[in-house]
Amino acid sequence: MLRALSRLLARRPAATVAATLLLSAFAGLAVISVDGVFRIHVDPSPEHLLSGRDGERGALKRVEALFGDTDGVVVAVRLAPVFTAEHLRTVTRIHRALMALDGVREVQSLASAPNWLADDDDVQTGSFTQQAALDPSRIAALQGQFEANPLYRGSLVSADGNTVAFLLSLHQVDEAAYRNEHFDARIRSAVAQAAGNEVVPVAVTGSVAVAAATTSALLRTMTRTVPAVFVIVAALLLIAFRSFRVALASALTIGLALWWMMALAGVASIPINLVTAIAPPLVVALGLSYSVHLLSDYLRAHRDGYPPLQAHLRTLNRAAVPVLMNAVTTIASVLALMLSPMPAVREFALLAAFGTAVLALMTLGFLPAVLRLVGCGTRFSESPGDRLARRVAPALARFALRRRALLLGLALVIAVCGFWSTRHLDAGAEYIKTFSPGSQVRQDYETVSAAFGGATRLSILIETGIDGSLVDPPVARALDRFAQWLRAQPEVGSVSSYLDSLKLMHQAVNGNDPDAFVVPGSAAASKQLLLLGGGDVVRSTLNAGFSTALISLRSRAEDAAAVRELVTRIESEMAHLPPVLQGEVTGRAVLATRAVDDIVSGQRQSLIIAFLAIFIVLSALFMSLRAGLLAMLPNLVPVAVYFGALGLLDIPLSPTNSLVACIVLGIAVDDTIHFLARFNARARETADERGAVESALATVLRPITLTTLALCLSFLAFGSGELQTQTQFGVLAAMTLAVAWLIDLSLTPALGSMFRVVSFWDVLRVDLGSSPQYTIPLLAGLSDRQAKLFALLSKVQRVPAGTRVIHAGERSRDIYVVIEGQLEVWVQRGSEHRALSSLQRGATIGEAGYFGQRRTANVDTVSDARLLHFDSQDLERLRRRHPRIAATIFRNLAAIQAERLAQATAMID
Repeated sequence: MLRALSRLLARRPAATVAATLLLSAFAGLAVISVDGVFRIHVDPSPEHLLSGRDGERGALKRVEALFGDTDGVVVAVRLAPVFTAEHLRTVTRIHRALMALDGVREVQSLASAPNWLADDDDVQTGSFTQQAALDPSRIAALQGQFEANPLYRGSLVSADGNTVAFLLSLHQVDEAAYRNEHFDARIRSAVAQAAGNEVVPVAVTGSVAVAAATTSALLRTMTRTVPAVFVIVAALLLIAFRSFRVALASALTIGLALWWMMALAGVASIPINLVTAIAPPLVVALGLSYSVHLLSDYLRAHRDGYPPLQAHLRTLNRAAVPVLMNAVTTIASVLALMLSPMPAVREFALLAAFGTAVLALMTLGFLPAVLRLVGCGTRFSESPGDRLARRVAPALARFALRRRALLLGLALVIAVCGFWSTRHLDAGAEYIKTFSPGSQVRQDYETVSAAFGGATRLSILIETGIDGSLVDPPVARALDRFAQWLRAQPEVGSVSSYLDSLKLMHQAVNGNDPDAFVVPGSAAASKQLLLLGGGDVVRSTLNAGFSTALISLRSRAEDAAAVRELVTRIESEMAHLPPVLQGEVTGRAVLATRAVDDIVSGQRQSLIIAFLAIFIVLSALFMSLRAGLLAMLPNLVPVAVYFGALGLLDIPLSPTNSLVACIVLGIAVDDTIHFLARFNARARETADERGAVESALATVLRPITLTTLALCLSFLAFGSGELQTQTQFGVLAAMTLAVAWLIDLSLTPALGSMFRVVSFWDVLRVDLGSSPQYTIPLLAGLSDRQAKLFALLSKVQRVPAGTRVIHAGERSRDIYVVIEGQLEVWVQRGSEHRALSSLQRGATIGEAGYFGQRRTANVDTVSDARLLHFDSQDLERLRRRHPRIAATIFRNLAAIQAERLAQATAMID
């Protein structure tokens, strides 16, 4: 079927190109709509990097449905000191300016926060700035009241009294609108205008602000990285093949594969985020790997003098199975990432697998058709790289063969140590740290965190299911004790809840008596205070039925381990609350932290599945479990080195760099397949181990070096980006691929020379003639596949007419089977050439020598012949690897010997 398809494509290159371009144009509708709208969108929100656990997400969704977005935008303005008449007036102006911005629903600041105070028989509820404007002489007292107010202390003014915060609640302003409408710049401009002549430092942060900055950084990274990778690939192709048309044809092929991958993103609504942004450059880099191997075969066929059609067919026959098998191993490896609980990782796996599949098909169908149409290859000559590879290959082969035991031992030690280190894998989900320390978004985040006791927002959702239960004095007091416990935790900067407002109002109606700063003694009193004086502050922390409440806190804990430890402590304390109070800690930081364990477990599961999938593919490819293990070992070492590097450099496992192991495993195995296939083919032809290693290295050294260089440079292109997670991914991937290249030039030849492997495409190509199990007695009882396996573990030789195959009188354990041609058995009697018999297809020659007897006659080829040649070592290898086939061969050998003996006995009689 594969050969028939190859012939069809080779005979219709113009139709192949036209069909591909037409389908690609149709696929473009998934990328760009008919009205010119780009369907691919960027979504850097942490949601895609978090676990898909519905229960944990459900708590956050309930919080947002009841109380709105608890993150919002924090605007920190340095006014040192805040509590002066002038600066409080500035706070009021800034508050009004921010409220005037389109998209701002609410602003909380000193200009809106009510300060409940008893004034004779009345209670003042004006904000701090309003009370200061009415009586500037009270500013010092207001500052003291503010600092004693647990509701605002540490949240609206910094602990040092020099920075004021404005908490913005936005209306229908998501990350895209925030970025497209330049919301950050509008905020800063509004603050600057409101501050007048005074220059005030401003920091703006919040989930939407960080997401917008991430989007901008991603877009800038992609607009640099993808073109950079294209330039790298095109330049290397141009240097390697010295043909502009070859480089252009390959770039067009890769570009179309990338276009189809983006079409899938449009159809499946897969966004570009921190993880999926890696897929396009990866497919471009893989495109070079596939193109190089096909181009080498295509141009070599032209150099050998084949006409265009035959060169096209020869290229497809040689390249189709290797390219497809390389694609299968890469796809199997990246699809193992589908086990990850993180949506972004699963989306990356889907894009990368689809892009790789399309790339392989484009490389085999579209690329050779374009090359043929534009006339590439007619002037191809050997490159300096080929000559250099031939000079270096013997030295590499000698090293691999002489140091075989050392290389194998060292590889096993590295693999064991590297994978042993996975027991202590640490993971990180600190998304703000993906930005460089000098970036504006990270500086703003850290400024707010330092000034207000942390920028990590946690929410504790308290649910009772009973209306009015949260104003019941025993329940409210228990919850208040829990809030006080939260404030006592060293990582917690501030805590806010409806209880603070309730106690402040209770204190105000009791003449500002310090002893009245408690929960009222009756539910009715609490309800009355909350209904009459609660306002927006209470509504943002307590529902209308007094059955659900929100406790918000800011934490200094930024890394995953610290957040996890704090959450565990909070959950342990909540277990002591009354049964009616059911609490759950939530928030994006909590979900991110809980996703850390998913990263580690997902990495292990993905690696195990990837190893198993590739092992199965390799075992099927080389038709032996033992050969599958042999081919896997060189690819385990680079992955082990990657894990060792994580430990040595103290790099946590992140959603982005967790892709490295599976990606490298899927890519590195391609070079192993190419070497083993070349080595085995050459070993069968020459029966020379060292020569086969040298020949295989000379053949694959240039293409695997070129592809590794391209892949490493492509991954290092991520280093130009602004996001440290992607830079880290690029460096780790490049390092691991470089190690894989070293392994493929040393350990792979050493291991390959120890075993004779048979590949699936060898079985497809070997020709034993029609029905060998019926026409060749030695192969009787075997299936066609088993007969070909035996032939491949032996040697199939072409022998020209007039060649002496067996010399009378010599000792040799070689056995020959005639596949096609005619041979003559003869002896020399004095000067007489006495012919004994003529041998045709199926005849077995030399079996007596296997049992230690001298050759009794000469055997020459009368016509060109093909012989199946094997010896005792081949039979022993067959016995170890395929005992059932070996048993049949030995039985048939015994039957042939018995028949010969019977014939000899009959002649004596």
